[in-house]
Amino acid sequence: MKTAARNRLIIGAAIVAAAVFLGYQMYYSQTPARHADHDHAISKIDAGGFLWVEDSDGKRRNLVGKPGKVLVLHWFDPAAVSHSEESQAARFAASVANDPLVEVLIIADAPSWEGLEAWAQSTGVPMDILYLDQKGKSADLFGVRRLPETLIYDPAGIMAHQARGPMSWSDTRLKAQIDQIKGGVDEIH
Repeated sequence: MKTAARNRLIIGAAIVAAAVFLGYQMYYSQTPARHADHDHAISKIDAGGFLWVEDSDGKRRNLVGKPGKVLVLHWFDPAAVSHSEESQAARFAASVANDPLVEVLIIADAPSWEGLEAWAQSTGVPMDILYLDQKGKSADLFGVRRLPETLIYDPAGIMAHQARGPMSWSDTRLKAQIDQIKGGVDEIH
């Protein structure tokens, strides 16, 4: 086989392999989260029974179990350019703060608390709802792949809604959906 023909064959094979790899990665990034329990319940996640996030005082909170209320978990990257969504999420959290059946956690996927307090002050996110998922360890176990991502669980710990990418926190349908979830609807997708 001539050298030129062999080189074309090698380059062609490399291009096909790269296309297959990129196609697989794109497909994998768009498929629903794969949880260990296969029914998307935080009450049964097989992570040794613990999925920790940390508050600003260094206290860890375990997210596994039946929350007994609607639990809204919003992961974000504090290094991202825009944080308008986190500000909207904080306003939404304030609007449901007096509802004992709804809790909103805004979770930073970051290596440490360094700089997060100043970030929270600049964006209007209260420290009492801001948590740290150090290096995204819990996010990985939840199947969170792209930030921002929001997971909403019903009081029994069953996933009721998952939003990959930005979402509109001011949309009245979100509040209506959470009210419906509080009312005992098993699952909404």
